[in-house]
Amino acid sequence: MNKNKLFVLGLDGVPYTFLLRKIRSGAMPNLAKLAKASHFQAIDSVQPPVSSSAWASFLTGKQPHQHGILSFTERDPYTMDWFTPDARHLKTKTFVEELSEQGKRVFIMNVPVTYPAKPINGISICGFLGTDLKKGVYPVEETDFLINSGYKIDVDTELAKTDLAAFLMVLRQVLEKRIEVMWHYFDQENWDFFMTHIMETDRLFHFTWELMENNDPLISGFYEGFFRRIDDVIGRIMGSIDDNTTLMILSDHGFTTLKQEVYLNRWLWENDYLRFTKPVPQSLHDIHPQSKAYALYPGRIFINLKGREISGSVHAGTTYEKLRMELCQKLLRITLPGTSEKIINEVIYGEKLYPGSIKTSENVADLFAVAHDGYDIKGQLWNKHLFHKGIFNGMHSFSNAFLMIKGISESPSASSIADIYRVILRTINIEDRWS
Repeated sequence: MNKNKLFVLGLDGVPYTFLLRKIRSGAMPNLAKLAKASHFQAIDSVQPPVSSSAWASFLTGKQPHQHGILSFTERDPYTMDWFTPDARHLKTKTFVEELSEQGKRVFIMNVPVTYPAKPINGISICGFLGTDLKKGVYPVEETDFLINSGYKIDVDTELAKTDLAAFLMVLRQVLEKRIEVMWHYFDQENWDFFMTHIMETDRLFHFTWELMENNDPLISGFYEGFFRRIDDVIGRIMGSIDDNTTLMILSDHGFTTLKQEVYLNRWLWENDYLRFTKPVPQSLHDIHPQSKAYALYPGRIFINLKGREISGSVHAGTTYEKLRMELCQKLLRITLPGTSEKIINEVIYGEKLYPGSIKTSENVADLFAVAHDGYDIKGQLWNKHLFHKGIFNGMHSFSNAFLMIKGISESPSASSIADIYRVILRTINIEDRWS
């Protein structure tokens, strides 16, 4: 790859097979044209396949236990306070920082885990989970332009729970504003690396995926217009970049229809592994010291280990290992009520999922319950039901993300989103090899 500038478009959660259908149906002609001139493949996400963890792996080239972003929700075992990890919790540099240190001019917009904004050689506009543009934009002087333009970090997903039609209208507005701002900076910046991330695809899929798969006429019509607009953007990008610029488009995980949400703490409570000090617990502080285990999203089970958790009751060694084995065996036997359909595909020890991590690490879960596609394991502390299906009808999948790179002469040897870090550094001539 002999080019030294790179344009990246992130389409959050868009599956490889979904794009194949769009290409074959003629619904996205610009993407179809690009695919013919590109390396186009399916890639995997990371485990767990949540956007914050996956895009952190994209930014750093590391697995979640190495970069420090293991989910949306984390806990401090010393205090049992929970928090949302952000850019301050990254344990390693991002390629954005690497490029900046090498004097490359960078523009990056709406990518998760870029909040609060860090100083770079260029412009950084934070992605979702950012709550304050003034803290999420570098340099901060760019904030006034964004606010005056009506730019939004993210769409208000609460609206989808009460008025789906209104939510879809606002979703398009947020997308249009992001596209408008992207072209503003594209035209004014002399950049080496330029990236825009579209979070609206993920938002759309969570609330409408099953409806789309069932050919709901209203949703199908919205999808047609929505992805035609994205295809228009891809076409304009293709016509705007020069021959010295590589174009990369990718997603961070796949998507599938959500059959049921599974509330793992309910199961732990029903089986007497988890107890509470209140009838309806509100926080991790309400976990009873006699508890043996509790869960955080998605499917991460922490043993209430003595010496690690503030009120730990389970002794390390044989007791700890027997409990892990017992939980593994029982979790694999969970079935959907009234059926023989298994819920959990596998249960993985933390140190095996993340090789090199320390057993009983403060951050890495003792067990990871990985569900079959269609079952979304939740970390809510208290729910009246083990199974529930609410407003969400689409969920993430580990496989079926995609990578498309225009004009490369060799395979990038990328099987996971974590591999893209090396591809980016080599494209801009920061590294000489793929590995």
